[in-house]
Amino acid sequence: MLEITGENQGEILEVTTEGTATQDDLQTFEEALKAKKLQEEPLNILFVFKNIDGNTPKAMLQGWKIVTHLKSIKKSAIVADETFVGLNEKVEKLIPGVEIAQYQLEELEAAKEWLRAD
Repeated sequence: MLEITGENQGEILEVTTEGTATQDDLQTFEEALKAKKLQEEPLNILFVFKNIDGNTPKAMLQGWKIVTHLKSIKKSAIVADETFVGLNEKVEKLIPGVEIAQYQLEELEAAKEWLRAD
């Protein structure tokens, strides 16, 4: 399941994923990201991960298409429960120029504040 909010200019793009990410989920995310880029750039994104089961193989392929949009992202906060494995240095190095911070689920408001701060 994927839910996207904050698509209006000046709002933080918030992407909530629960369970397994599908190809349709990632396509929906890519469309929202493209629309947000037309309004403002660079942009900040808040990812919320709950009960993550992984990605379908088609979703993994769709995910690589999103890489072209990474240069438009300034900051990304990841808020997740214990099912999210987390980031490691290797993953963060694949996304140069993007500030990334990870928070626990109960720290959602702190993550939003970090994204709003310049």
